Amino acid sequence: MSVDQLEFRRVMGHFATGVTIVTTHDGAGRLTGLTANAVSSVSLDPPMVLVCVDKSSESYPSFGASGVFAINILSKDQETLSRRFAKSGGDKFTGVGYRLGETG
Repeated sequence: MSVDQLEFRRVMGHFATGVTIVTTHDGAGRLTGLTANAVSSVSLDPPMVLVCVDKSSESYPSFGASGVFAINILSKDQETLSRRFAKSGGDKFTGVGYRLGETG
């Protein structure tokens, strides 16, 4: 998947700090995700982003199993969604609109 460097720089430049939901799958297609604010741009070339996930997180093993993730930047009106993904356990995706990206 190719990422335009100027667009990547523009987006990350507007994201000084904030709340995100980082999503992935377990390698077998089971979706998982968590609320994170430890997200930072690392490099423009190649485009790289750092996401810090606690090893004790229920979702942690899935990030290694899939090798891919998506960062969903939330608006101030999405506090309820943020709280939903901040909790452990349960199917966090039930009733939440989403679409799978190129990498699943």
